[in-house]
Amino acid sequence: MSFTIDFQPSGIRLLCDGPLAIAEAARRAGAGLRSVCGGKGVCGKCLVRIERGDPLPPSAAERHHLSAEQLAGGWRLACRVMVSANASVYIPPVSALEVQVAQTEGAEVSVAPTGEVRIVPLAVAPPTLADQVADLERVRAALRREQGIGEARAGLATLGALRTALRSSGWRVAIALRGDEIIGAYPGAAPPPLGLAVDVGTTKLACYLVDLQSGQTLAATGVMNPQIAYGEDVMSRLEAALVEPAKATRLQQEVAQAINGAAAELTATLGLMPEHLLDICLVGNTAMHHLLAGLPVQPLAVSPFVAALNSSLSVGAGQLGLRAAPGAQAYLPPPIAGFVGSDHLAFLLAAGFGRSEPVRLGIDIGTNTEIALQTGARIVSCSTASGPAFEGAHIRHGMRAAPGAIERVAIAGGEVVVQGLDMQDTQGDKAVVQMLQAMGAAIEIEPGALRVRGGALQGTELDLNATPDALPALAVAGCCARGETRLVNVAQARIKETDRIAVMCRELSALGADIEERPDGLIIRESTLRGGTVHGHDDHRVVMALAVAGLRARAPVTITGAEAVRITFPTFPALMRALGAPIRLCD
Repeated sequence: MSFTIDFQPSGIRLLCDGPLAIAEAARRAGAGLRSVCGGKGVCGKCLVRIERGDPLPPSAAERHHLSAEQLAGGWRLACRVMVSANASVYIPPVSALEVQVAQTEGAEVSVAPTGEVRIVPLAVAPPTLADQVADLERVRAALRREQGIGEARAGLATLGALRTALRSSGWRVAIALRGDEIIGAYPGAAPPPLGLAVDVGTTKLACYLVDLQSGQTLAATGVMNPQIAYGEDVMSRLEAALVEPAKATRLQQEVAQAINGAAAELTATLGLMPEHLLDICLVGNTAMHHLLAGLPVQPLAVSPFVAALNSSLSVGAGQLGLRAAPGAQAYLPPPIAGFVGSDHLAFLLAAGFGRSEPVRLGIDIGTNTEIALQTGARIVSCSTASGPAFEGAHIRHGMRAAPGAIERVAIAGGEVVVQGLDMQDTQGDKAVVQMLQAMGAAIEIEPGALRVRGGALQGTELDLNATPDALPALAVAGCCARGETRLVNVAQARIKETDRIAVMCRELSALGADIEERPDGLIIRESTLRGGTVHGHDDHRVVMALAVAGLRARAPVTITGAEAVRITFPTFPALMRALGAPIRLCD
């Protein structure tokens, strides 16, 4: 019996034919749910709330990661809960898959192309009843006459493109060649010979459109690797492919589709299509290489982590599901060993390793990080899965390079400019900007940044139901605002890292704040804060909020447990000092 699962707040609906884990349902529906550990129930990052439906009782993993209050409130781990009847599921901002900030710019290395791919204009004599020579023979004759090419050859797919191009352009075409092989045909004037270079990263795909004649990069874009829905680290992807072989096929198809989408975006900047791509080069760590090529990954997942090959691989682009000219080749440079792949080889080449013999150290930081050391003619490389350490797979906090991750802070006179913030992203916490503006804060929203000026605040009522993480900071803002500030409809703040409602009431009271605890929030009145010792409760947001409160206090404030900021914002003390705050982190 079929049933539906509705995902909120996106409104996406999935029709299901049988029992399904919510995480798998979200992946099929494209609902954008985090899956840091690949659905093994060990990271606790896929938190959702069942708003309608009757799921099975909580699993051991859910009882481990979630409090009794959270479970009673309908909160579950999406990878652990199965549904078999109509259900409505809320994906909170903390569990939503962030839009990635993909860095594709950099110092371009001058390259002199040496490939055999080229495009030539060709005028072909049209057939008549008296001259019924086949299309390919006519093109061969024209290539001999105009280009000095002997017996040109063409594959089946190219023949189809050739017949169409000849008849749609009055028998004047542009022929794409690799040596003596016809790999594409285009009506009319010759387009530039285009290639696509792709860094298939574990988290992101960096795609570059290249002029194969000049070697110049014409355009670049970055997109998320859709395989991330199967786990954010390499081993989770390999495990997904091994546990369910059909997933290996989906992993390959989804990354190919993402590359096709990026290729369409890039070629469109020139008014062309992916079918104008004549050559494609793809690099990646060994796992990404094997998954893209459709190679078995079991030997790579277990010691001694052996690759299928350590040589380059050239296949028809169409064999990998990539859109390109019918005869285009996809070139995969060789992996080196273990998880040190062809992306590292490209890094070594671009950075000049091996061209001379000084001592060099190169570090390529990503979800998989590689380090290379050259001494003389010898280069030694190693790799490690660093992304999960920074991005929250095996720690309580952390995030990828997504909107909301502060990039830098600049001080300009009496202003503070905060960069790296995208007010168009899906993160609910951005609403705090409007809340502060409602309190009278002078905040200007600029592309990718906020410009903040000093000024008086006025108390008001703020509904924090969608932004419970803002409660600690806004409670401190309430102490600085004229009149009364009411933070309401945020009972869920009691089941964060700590009971933030009770904690902020208690700690701000200890500093002399006029503050009142309510079941679903706080009432704060303008207060003169005194110094003293308060406790951070191992909650990074509480610690940072109390640090800001300390700047308004008449005497020094000491915060115990302040080391919690090291988990998510280790540069917080340094940034505060850069703003002129007398703050330091004590051992």
